[in-house]
Amino acid sequence: MQVLLSLLYSVAAVLASAFAFIELRMLWRFLRNRTAIHAAFEGAPAGGAQRADFVPPRVTVQIPLYNERTTAEQIIRAAAAQDYPRERFDVQVLDDSTDETRDIVAKVVEEIRRTGVQIEHLHRDNRQGYKAGALAAGIEHTDADFMAVFDADFVPEPSFLRRLLLEERPFDDPKVAFVQARWSFGGAGKSFFASALALLIDRHFFVQKPTRAFVGNVTTFNGSAGIWRRQAVEEAGGWSAATLTEDLDLSYRCALRGWRGAYVHRVAVINEIPGHMRAFKAQQHRWAKGNAQCFRSLTGRVMASKGVLLDRWDELFLLAGYAIHPILLANLLLWPWAVLEMDRSLFWVLQALMGVALLVAPLSFAITVFERDGRWSIASIGEIIAGICVGIGLMVNNSAGQVQGFIEAGGEFVRTPKSNRPAGASASKSSAAPRTYTSPLHWTFFAELLAMAYCLAGAALLVSRGEAPWAVPLVFWAVCLGLVAQLQMSPRLA
Repeated sequence: MQVLLSLLYSVAAVLASAFAFIELRMLWRFLRNRTAIHAAFEGAPAGGAQRADFVPPRVTVQIPLYNERTTAEQIIRAAAAQDYPRERFDVQVLDDSTDETRDIVAKVVEEIRRTGVQIEHLHRDNRQGYKAGALAAGIEHTDADFMAVFDADFVPEPSFLRRLLLEERPFDDPKVAFVQARWSFGGAGKSFFASALALLIDRHFFVQKPTRAFVGNVTTFNGSAGIWRRQAVEEAGGWSAATLTEDLDLSYRCALRGWRGAYVHRVAVINEIPGHMRAFKAQQHRWAKGNAQCFRSLTGRVMASKGVLLDRWDELFLLAGYAIHPILLANLLLWPWAVLEMDRSLFWVLQALMGVALLVAPLSFAITVFERDGRWSIASIGEIIAGICVGIGLMVNNSAGQVQGFIEAGGEFVRTPKSNRPAGASASKSSAAPRTYTSPLHWTFFAELLAMAYCLAGAALLVSRGEAPWAVPLVFWAVCLGLVAQLQMSPRLA
């Protein structure tokens, strides 16, 4: 048993360190190329002068909805208000709703149609394929060459289509499958912990995504605030509900066929951070499960793609990104035994690796804050600490999603409740504020309490055995788990 536990802890520690070193390599690439990355992603638009005979491409704006009474009107009006030649764009509201959202949408669509905007309300009586199924059904109702996709909580500026299709013009490259704009959460109206949650996603858009795009790794679509080339979608086999992260799945299927994605950091679309920890956990659980499903279905093809993808190992670690959560959970469960029973020489070697790994998350978030705000402050230090605590506190929830994703394909696409209050954006124009949606308490809440109790019991055991310094990690993990548990019982975060 001692040999087996030593092996298990060694594997968990080495894997955690490997993920940290991959992240450290990405940060080094970012810092080494920072000036060039800023020039590429924050400078003037790349598109040159238009030809005299240039015709704006035909684009359909797709809005997949399911029971979004609080945000449906807002996104539909924003999509219809695009500063783009009216005869060259139309709007599809892909509505699978079973509540009053359907009536709200019908009323708004009819009002907008009378202004001359081409808009269609496509309602399905079933949720076959969920979001992927709705997008696939929408393609059948348009002959446009490009499809812009927005989730219900996004509020694109009127210039969105014009800037991406007429000014930035990434689709001048015939091998660009899609363009992804940056997600923005604004600054007004965010609570402290809502800011910490936003930081977890800002890290992706301010550091990871520009770096991956700059060095030639696969750029992935993030599910919203982007435009797809119809030809690429169809050549890759279309939208699929085989995973809960249909965006990641389609991005890689396109990449394996020689297509690539483009990222435009200059164009940002404001959207909403989930207003309650329960909603944020549900969103993260879905992403973790879908990530595992993509890893399971795509890894073989990625590793066999020599000559197609620039760095197959980088892509493998991206597909395995959420696996860091079960790895951290394994470290937590094995920690008391490792301190008390493991061979000391091996233990110290592993702690040396883990010591370097511990520096990566604070460094990554610190770089993100500086790139986003242009400075550090006392508030941002607190934001970084809270972001790290929440990230660690999600390990039980996301580990459950990973396990489910490795066991089963597909699954129900559980929508994230919206509040019609994207940070920094105005509320809907509706005269009466609709009732908000809520998320039920997930079973992982009780698993988090159990894990917290385990940490505290383990810490007490280590103190009783004269190993008090080694009890500190367990106390910290307990605090992180307790924080996430407490936030699930609190009022709204934002």
